[in-house]
Amino acid sequence: MSLGLLLRIVFFVFIIFSLSCTSSLDNFYQAYQKTVSRYQSLLDRNPQDSELRLRLSKFYYHFKEYEKVVKLLEKEKSLLARSLYAKALTRLHDYSKALEVFNQIKEKITSPEALYLYGLVLEKKNLYSQAVEVYQKVTPPFQKLAQKHLENIKAKVEGELPPYVKEIVSQSQQFLQQIQEEAGVILLVDESIEITSTNTSFTTLHVIEKVLKERGKKLAEVEIGYDSTYERVELEFARTITPQGKLIYAGRENIRDVTKYLNYPLYSNARAFIISLPGVEVDSLIEYKIKIYSSKLINGDDFSFFYRLKEKYPIYKANFRLVLPKHREAKFKILNKEYAKDVVLEPQVREDEGHKIYWWHFEKISPIIPERKMPPFSLVNPTILISSFQDWEEIYNWWCSLYKDKLTLSKEMKELVATLIRGANSGYEKAKRLYEYVAKNIRYVAVEYGESGYEPHQAQEVFLNRYGDCKDQAILLVALLREAGLESFPVLIPTQEAYSLQKDFPSLVFNHAICAVNLGGELIFMDPTSQTTAFGDLPLSDQNREVLLFS
Repeated sequence: MSLGLLLRIVFFVFIIFSLSCTSSLDNFYQAYQKTVSRYQSLLDRNPQDSELRLRLSKFYYHFKEYEKVVKLLEKEKSLLARSLYAKALTRLHDYSKALEVFNQIKEKITSPEALYLYGLVLEKKNLYSQAVEVYQKVTPPFQKLAQKHLENIKAKVEGELPPYVKEIVSQSQQFLQQIQEEAGVILLVDESIEITSTNTSFTTLHVIEKVLKERGKKLAEVEIGYDSTYERVELEFARTITPQGKLIYAGRENIRDVTKYLNYPLYSNARAFIISLPGVEVDSLIEYKIKIYSSKLINGDDFSFFYRLKEKYPIYKANFRLVLPKHREAKFKILNKEYAKDVVLEPQVREDEGHKIYWWHFEKISPIIPERKMPPFSLVNPTILISSFQDWEEIYNWWCSLYKDKLTLSKEMKELVATLIRGANSGYEKAKRLYEYVAKNIRYVAVEYGESGYEPHQAQEVFLNRYGDCKDQAILLVALLREAGLESFPVLIPTQEAYSLQKDFPSLVFNHAICAVNLGGELIFMDPTSQTTAFGDLPLSDQNREVLLFS
């Protein structure tokens, strides 16, 4: 019996056994193993037999053993082998390598499955126009799948203006008359954050905006930042409503999900979900609804965030809800209340089906208009701080647990410290040399604290890569200073652009990390991210700020 015939018999037997009992499946497994063993035995005797290698790969592919297909066909050159190799890579989600192989054989692909998977790879790599071209060539039995992808890629015009949109447009006419000089307006922003009983969270954001002038077209670019380690973004819909009343829905070609720091793999989890709304012109409406799911709270148990009242555009209506399990509490503190005349910033509270709901409703909120030499927005924008932390000790203990095991130095790093401080006759001189080394030799990646998570990387990892964000540079410098025998501490700080630390309200207002060294009872603060700042000084944005020091 030929091996090709045996393969078909085993596959046919599999179907019969699948409809039979468990003992039959055991028999099938034995037949499967027997077939594989027979192929492998022949391959061991004939390792250069490409046809035999291709037959076994087809067998594995039928049973979704894609890793084995890739291993067998990696060096094969025939068209059938390269096509099957690319298909297996696609099934394994190795889209970059699959694209490379598909591009080599693209003029010769005829298999409907291969064409469909080639289109899928192009789509995953955001090459939408090429994906459309390939999907259109797909024939049955994969044509319907390809058609679904085509529908999702292209922007499409469909549907009628929903009644709630008509209603808010009608209601806002008088308000729009009062803001004719504005570039755009937020007609509605409806935001809800729910903390679940399992210490996860999800946020729902529904926004309706209107472009009033040419420069207001910036509203058509929507960017949602998120940390892919624990968060995922789900778009319910995004659409443009033209002045003529057409509804143009964003397709896949209008959406990007990209890393914000492409050249710095340590921070690849800091991502941006970007929607470029199609067909936007003056007097268009922009509407989108997004959900953000988080599998973990900050420290596993607590949350801390803030709600800003004002934006760069006027707001007609805004709703904000915080939904908690009934047994949980949230604390609130209002900042810059003097800039919110006649606006109630305290929440209303109600209980509903095991939940405690805090909610706010605002109307006709004026924008913040940037001016030369104006104070930071954090000093003039009315803001509600929201936190579940009970005291600063909770925050202190949590962040201590994140950095304590990150200070270990390699042999190379210890030798570097010894070299750098050789001949230094004071702690001041040692600290100065180490600070200047980090500031000048470790590239700063301007990732705001929390944007790529709160936990620093290992000092060894930062040293090896020669780049780091603020918390990573601070941890590296602390580790080097301690190796030199100096008492040093990491420090969390809200810079002048952030909300000030509130001693009576524990929350995560920090947007930066620096460090401090104790020299003869005097603390000297250092910001190694500022390459041009002399030792013993701080950049202006760090000065006159309350900080949290980890001693």
